[in-house]
Amino acid sequence: MLRDALFVNTSEMANKKYKRWLLPTLIIGSVIALIDALFLEQYFYKIKHIPIGNLKSKKDILRLLLLSDLHLKKRLTSKHDKLAKQIHQLAPDIILLTGDSLDQYGHLSVLNEFLALLDRSIPKAAILGNHDHKTSATTDELRQVFARYNGLLLVNESKSYQLKGEKLVVTGLDDFIRGQSDLARAVQHIGKEKHHIGLIHSPLQQEMLREELMKINAQRAENEQVTIQYLFAGHNHGGQVTLFGLFIPYLPRKSGHYLKGWYNQEKPYLYLSKGFGTSTIPFRFWARAEITLFHYHT
Repeated sequence: MLRDALFVNTSEMANKKYKRWLLPTLIIGSVIALIDALFLEQYFYKIKHIPIGNLKSKKDILRLLLLSDLHLKKRLTSKHDKLAKQIHQLAPDIILLTGDSLDQYGHLSVLNEFLALLDRSIPKAAILGNHDHKTSATTDELRQVFARYNGLLLVNESKSYQLKGEKLVVTGLDDFIRGQSDLARAVQHIGKEKHHIGLIHSPLQQEMLREELMKINAQRAENEQVTIQYLFAGHNHGGQVTLFGLFIPYLPRKSGHYLKGWYNQEKPYLYLSKGFGTSTIPFRFWARAEITLFHYHT
């Protein structure tokens, strides 16, 4: 009897102790999660360094900076100033923007302000995302702003760049959610290139691109076939809000099964960025913002 009484008493004390610590623990955990979602995952973004190309090559390495989903809204914040300074330190040879530079309610003047923070001598190649199409700015107005800062808005177009003595072809497709993607038009004057990169907004768009590419090449001689080595995309934000990276409750329209990182076992290889900004809700959770510097071994 005494032993049973002692056991019950000990059990009750343990339960009281557990209950006493449960609420503070939940509160502290919630505060930490809130700080992470609202501040850490946006302002302490990740800078990824990824080697690509012929890693055995002894030639110069091109530094390609991928910026996706800036989602600029009504004003710049300190994180944009920090980003611009970081880009200056990274010293890329070219900056690639894979759509949604503006949020659907974003102001064109804010994009102008952000581009003005960047080194004008660095060429920039950009495409449209679904949010860019939803803004009040026209495509021509967006073209003019990018052009003001040594940038090209590629809408089903290709552009050749000479970087460190190497030719790099960049093909940019229109967003296939709200725009009209046309690969055949984009590569009509492009043949077999040693270094050819494609920019798409949604990763799901690559499935249509690969089918179109096969059809285009089937009608060309072998030495004129289009050879895109890499595709860069955004749109999905890495899920933006996930349950510790394990469960993704929502992905944007036409996202497919894609989430982040590398896809495809053969060329063109697809890299999907988690992007920099946010849409719909102003925070991230277990989907840290990123910018990516590709070290392209030519």
